[in-house]
Amino acid sequence: MKSKRVYDGFFKVDLVDTPQGPREVVKATDSVTILLYNISTRRVLLISEPRASMITERNPKGLMIGNVAGRFDVDLSPRALAVKEAKEEAGVTLRESDIVLLNNGQPLAVNAGMTNEKCYLAFATIGWSDYEDEKIFGNRQEGEKIERIWMPILDFKEYQPECLRVFTLQQWFLQTDFYQETKT
Repeated sequence: MKSKRVYDGFFKVDLVDTPQGPREVVKATDSVTILLYNISTRRVLLISEPRASMITERNPKGLMIGNVAGRFDVDLSPRALAVKEAKEEAGVTLRESDIVLLNNGQPLAVNAGMTNEKCYLAFATIGWSDYEDEKIFGNRQEGEKIERIWMPILDFKEYQPECLRVFTLQQWFLQTDFYQETKT
């Protein structure tokens, strides 16, 4: 298929000729997102950060609750990227061996109607000694200001996410033994 680059920034947009007619495709690097669970406190770790795409009249700062996540703009494996992002975005120290890749390690299409991005879903348990006491995290050069949210798993069960990645990992988590143990 023939394509023409119509925008070349952080994301790239190609106009692609398809049998159904021209389509705009957002070209993006793949990503990884990880759900972190403190087994001793029975809390999941989510993060809150402002997102320009989420700014609305009701949400003027664009605050979004999500999982620790990152893009493959560096040459790392999915587990290595999860380790890097957990440290940068939440002050959590992990080893690659701590990380479980879901869906047999196969990434999932984020929105095949718009972008070529695929996302690896991951999970890890953490303890008290695995994270720093700081309040604000993120890559300062990128202007990130990320705050941790410790959510008890019973609240997590009732939580209504705005983020598809949080929802997906939430639904997976609610089927695990970690969650099932709280019901007994």
